[in-house]
Amino acid sequence: MPVIQQVDPHDEQALKAWYRALRAGAAAGRERPLIAAYQEVRAALREPGAEAERSAWAAVADGAVVGSLLVELYGEGNRRVAEVDVSVPSGERGRGYGSALLAHAERIAARAGRQVLLAEAHVPAGLAPAEHPGTRFALGRGFRSVHREDHLVLDLPADEEAVAALLAAAEPRRRGYRLDTWSGPCSPEFVAEVARLRSAMERAVPTGGVHFAPRTWDPVRVREVERRLRRQGFTSIASLARAADGAPAGYSELFVPGHNPAEVYQDDTVVLAAHRGRGLGAALKAGNLARLRTDHPERRRVHTWTAAVNGPMQRINRAFGFRPVEVAHRLQRDDR
Repeated sequence: MPVIQQVDPHDEQALKAWYRALRAGAAAGRERPLIAAYQEVRAALREPGAEAERSAWAAVADGAVVGSLLVELYGEGNRRVAEVDVSVPSGERGRGYGSALLAHAERIAARAGRQVLLAEAHVPAGLAPAEHPGTRFALGRGFRSVHREDHLVLDLPADEEAVAALLAAAEPRRRGYRLDTWSGPCSPEFVAEVARLRSAMERAVPTGGVHFAPRTWDPVRVREVERRLRRQGFTSIASLARAADGAPAGYSELFVPGHNPAEVYQDDTVVLAAHRGRGLGAALKAGNLARLRTDHPERRRVHTWTAAVNGPMQRINRAFGFRPVEVAHRLQRDDR
């Protein structure tokens, strides 16, 4: 059996060996694996912020790292929950390394009083969960798939004619709304509205049976997340929709990673219930894509994750040209 060793995030050599195992295991068998860059992971471990306590662990056999484990212990309303990420390179599988890492994660969670374990598996489009080694591993150890999201990719540049047609179709219903788009930190003028919309997003987004309490956002949290993302090398592009009376109606944000130079991550897109049906979701996404084309013409892909049951957002994404590449399964085990 391997020796499980904690990885010091300030030990560059040890952290790089751990990250190589993480990346090799996470990328195996996937068409468009989107894996956090080393610099992003290093910053997240060194300065985790207030939302979660993170620790990295390596499985070591014959002096080599043969598997990785990342454990996150959440705070603020989710103190029963631990997130675990076990990754074993394909050439090292079948030797008990993944089982040893998961058993170690279980001990960490138990000592911290965590009764719910969460994990995630990315299954290529067209495969059943049981046909994918990561999902099969988790299902065989008591986890259940309680939520699924389609991982969709938009190849850039986007089809401008298709985007224009999509916006034109909803333009009469969108009259009276104002759209503001910016790059970088949120303007002080908008930060309270963004916090309100992020809180609404946490409560509105479909999450299936995942035991994870939505968080409440305020301007302090918005600024803290901005600072943490900057430390990880990200910049952002965001759009805010407001009604004629100035009330916030919707919000969408893209993350542009500095250490992953071809990719862009779609983060939140939310439209408050009273303002839906007016094409605001499409307008917000289009505003961000236009700014992305100007500020970052070198980018080649935008990635988004949309719940299978979120029909309106699925239709918007397909109209923009997003295509499915895999399904992200949220896996959960409740040990209460």
